[in-house]
Amino acid sequence: MRLVSAIACLALATPALAQSVFRCTGADGRVAYQETPCDPKAAQKRVATGSTPTPDEIDARRGLERDARRGSELSGRFAGDARERERDRYLKEMRERDEMARRAREEAARTRPEDIPWNTPWGFPGRPGQALPKPKPTPPS
Repeated sequence: MRLVSAIACLALATPALAQSVFRCTGADGRVAYQETPCDPKAAQKRVATGSTPTPDEIDARRGLERDARRGSELSGRFAGDARERERDRYLKEMRERDEMARRAREEAARTRPEDIPWNTPWGFPGRPGQALPKPKPTPPS
């Protein structure tokens, strides 16, 4: 994060290098720096602000740019890894839910539903699957 902010500061400071700065010395001896030319009564000296960068500055800038690229690559890699972990966690949860649903279906198929009570007012026919009652014996003649 520091690297990104340092690069942003350098990028914002670049236009300031191209501006002119005037060093003005007043009649009382006070020195003032300003962007506009001095009064005709004051001594004026133009200060060079856009000098060519030294080799150390060029190396430092290249190092910052290299570090910024590396930081971008790392952050992209970290974000990709986080997305992959989140996807794996989601898939694992979905597999667990599917497994629980499958087990519940198997358990339901294994157990027979309770027999439905089949109680008619006259007691016949009985529950489904039961044998028919024996016929009443006929009286001997």
